[in-house]
Amino acid sequence: MSSKWMNAGLGLALTTLLSAGDAMAQDKTSDQPNVNKQEGAQTNEQEAAHETETQSEGAPALAQQCQDLALQEDDAAEKMEGLSIYETNASDYQKGEAYELTVDLLGEGNAKYNLTCQVDADGNMTYEGMGKSTSVKS
Repeated sequence: MSSKWMNAGLGLALTTLLSAGDAMAQDKTSDQPNVNKQEGAQTNEQEAAHETETQSEGAPALAQQCQDLALQEDDAAEKMEGLSIYETNASDYQKGEAYELTVDLLGEGNAKYNLTCQVDADGNMTYEGMGKSTSVKS
């Protein structure tokens, strides 16, 4: 066999091999169901969004009290009505000590309303104010 035909045959074989490799490398994830990689099982359900501990377990009473004060005393209370408590530092509060309590409310999109309340050594709470950001302060 001449080297001309041999080179042509090798070229054709190489082209075929590369084409097959490209076809195998194409992403086909849109056609396939979701796969739970830990269990190796297929699922057609989406995983739930990550919830904070406060969202999944419920807000502590101290955080709820701060939100209630904010709704009573803040001029912008209508912005906060119906918003859920996203995160708080209430679990770090120690009775008998003065404490700055922060409560983050989940607004529209990625907006967070950051409430600040002061708790004195006797446990009395005062509302300090509200800020708005895209991050939590707690």
